[in-house]
Amino acid sequence: MKLLWWTVAAVLIALGLATIWLPIPTGVPLLALGSILIISTSRQAARNLRNRRRRGPALNHIFVWLEDRSPLRLSRILKRTRPRNLPNSSRKISSR
Repeated sequence: MKLLWWTVAAVLIALGLATIWLPIPTGVPLLALGSILIISTSRQAARNLRNRRRRGPALNHIFVWLEDRSPLRLSRILKRTRPRNLPNSSRKISSR
């Protein structure tokens, strides 16, 4: 089953790359769907995205924005990639 989803994701990404320059906006949604399929079926892909989000606060901010505006099923997949331990510079410091 995993092979089937990876094949579908590869086809979506290939179609997205082929149509990204067309005036009809189909490339970016196809790339996003293919990426979400890969993230949802691969722990390693989710872990890699989580590490990139941890190192890049701007990228993490974009994904949090997407999580808030995505349908519930897609939001759950993206929330799985949230960084667990953010660097000290991006944590809120509470004063006592």
